[in-house]
Formats: sequence, C-alpha cells, structure tokens
Amino acid sequence: MKIIPGAVFLLVLVLAATAVAQDNALTRSEVTAIRAKLVTVQQAMGEPAGYLKESEDFNLPTDFNPNASKAGKFWPITSSITMRYTDRAAAENTANAQKAAEEFQAKYAAAIAAGDYESVEQMMQEMQAIQAAAMAPTTPKEPLQVYLQFNMNPSVGIDPEAIVLEQPGVIALRQKELNSDRGQVTVYMDPVALKSTGELAKFELRTDQDGVGNRTGLYHIVIQANGAVPDIESWIGDFNYAAMLGVIDAR
Repeated sequence: MKIIPGAVFLLVLVLAATAVAQDNALTRSEVTAIRAKLVTVQQAMGEPAGYLKESEDFNLPTDFNPNASKAGKFWPITSSITMRYTDRAAAENTANAQKAAEEFQAKYAAAIAAGDYESVEQMMQEMQAIQAAAMAPTTPKEPLQVYLQFNMNPSVGIDPEAIVLEQPGVIALRQKELNSDRGQVTVYMDPVALKSTGELAKFELRTDQDGVGNRTGLYHIVIQANGAVPDIESWIGDFNYAAMLGVIDAR
C-alpha cells in the first residue's frame, strides 16, 4: 500500500505532538503533591456551621506548561476542588427517619410473629410520632457551592463596602443579590500581590511576565462560595489563613 506524502506529513505532526505532550507530562508524585496542597487548604477551611458536605470533585493537572521562549521558565498550572454543602439538620433527619423505618419493620415483623399485639400497637404510635416530626415544616439552609482554585489569575476592583475581611496576604469580598441574603463571597490569597491591602482599589493575581521557576508552583489561592452570604461570612472568619498561606511557594 502506498503512503502519500500528505499522509506522511500528517503522521509526523501527530507523532511530534504526542512527543511534546509526553515531554510536558507531570510525574505521579508531582500530581500527588499538588493534591496534598489542595487537601491542606480544604482542611484549613473547616466545615461551615450547620452544613454537611454533600460532594467534592478534584480537578488535577496532568501536564506542566513551559514558557517556550524562556528556558527554565514555566506558566503556573491550575488545579481545584468543587464542593457542595447541604443543610446538616435536614440531611440527618432524613437519615434518622430512614433508619427508624428500617428498625420499625424488623421489630414489627418480630412482634407479629410472636403474637405480641400490645407491642405492635405501641410501635405504631411511636412511628406515627416519628413521621409527624419528620413532616413538621422547617426552613432548611440554602445549599453552598464552593470552588477552591489554585493559580487563577483574576483582575479585581475593590468596592470598599464589599470587604468582608482583610489581613496581610488575604482579602475577602462579597456580592449580594438585591433584597436577598443570597450571593457569593470570594477569598483571595497572595502574599505578594496582597501583602498590604489597606489602600488598594484593585489588584491582579499575577506572576512574573517571563513565568516562574517551579513548574508545579502554587502562587495564589481563590475560594469562591455561593449561597447564604451571612453563613459564608461567618465561615470564612474561622479559616486557618496561616495554614493556607503556608502552602504557597516563594517567588
């Protein structure tokens, strides 16, 4: 079978692209180290009061990003965790009701088999009370959607009235929906760009124009939480910021 010149050229391009991709691949230990930093920051966040973590999803890099025009320099790579929190009381009530129903079925069957109808009547009354409590009207907390991101590069203007928290290396800003407690709070961490936030009207989370010397380096952290703003503000006030800033690499 003949191979036409165009096909040969295409094959060369494919092989070259594959070789480049393999050359830029991170090692397993490098990905593990990035994941460990994400987990460290996640643990330093703690859990929001009254909420239960419903899900989490890691987005980990597989390749580094060299600066093709500057030997030994790299562009920072991103990684993240997406988390969802739900009302703890509502989730626990549902779990408890399911457990009670399963226990009731077992006890009910045993009482019927033994002919113990007095116990059967008592159990029916207890189950009715449990069902009534489970059906009582409540106002569950709004779910929280949280994004923990490494090496994102936002450019942010600061509304002085939107500042929730600031300290060396850290600033948190709120955005609320009109006539509602819903909205988002975003925490920005960068010991260089946010070294002193007192008079900043805007900031950018950037590294040097030529790139950085560490191909897996972490230089800024952004945590965005969407949901009930008062609950989020209370939560971020308890973050362990020293632990979070401690995983950021020197430039």
